[in-house]
Amino acid sequence: MFLIVGQGNPGLQYARTKHNVGFMVLDRLAPPASYRLKGNALVAELAVGEEKGWLVKPTTFYNATGEAVAPIARFYKIPPERILVIHDELDLPPGRLRFKAGGGNAGNYGLESIHKHLGTSAFHRLRIGIGKPPTPEEGAGWVLSGFRPELAPVMEKVLEAAAQLARDWVSEPPEKIQQKYNGLNFAPDTPQAQ
Repeated sequence: MFLIVGQGNPGLQYARTKHNVGFMVLDRLAPPASYRLKGNALVAELAVGEEKGWLVKPTTFYNATGEAVAPIARFYKIPPERILVIHDELDLPPGRLRFKAGGGNAGNYGLESIHKHLGTSAFHRLRIGIGKPPTPEEGAGWVLSGFRPELAPVMEKVLEAAAQLARDWVSEPPEKIQQKYNGLNFAPDTPQAQ
C-alpha cells in the first residue's frame, strides 16, 4: 500500500492559492467528490496497476499536516518510503517540480509536522515551484494568494506532470522518477515569473 499526501489548507477561500498545489494535484488523481472524511483528512482510494493506496488531503491546515498523515500511515501499516508528500516550494520558480526521497524540511512547517508525527523524515517529497515573494516579509501573503492569470497554462502543465509523476512513483524506483521528472521545465522565459 501507499499514501499520496497533498499539502494544503481546507476551505474554499484557500482552494486556488499557491499553498494548495498539493490538493490540486490530488484532484487530478481522483475527482473531488470521491474523497470521504476519515479522521483529520479527506481520503480517496487510488489503484495504479496492481497497487492500491490512499490519496490524503489533511483537514488540519497546512502546518499540522502530520496530525492527519501519521494516524492513517499507522492504521494501514504504511512505511515512510511508501509515502509521497506533494507541496509548494518557494525555492523553485513556477514551471518547475522536483522529486526527492527523504531529506530535510527546509523550513516547511507541514513537512516538519509530518516528520515529528511519523518520527522520521524518510518519506518522499514532490516539490512544486511557486517562486519567491518580492520580499521575505510578504511570504505568508504570497503562499495564500493565487497564481497570476498568465501562469495558468504553465501551472496546468506542471500539475499534469505532477499527477503523472505520482502515478509512476507507485511502481518505479526513486532514481528513475528523479531522472524522468527533475529536469522538466515548463516555466515561461521571463526571469522570475510570479
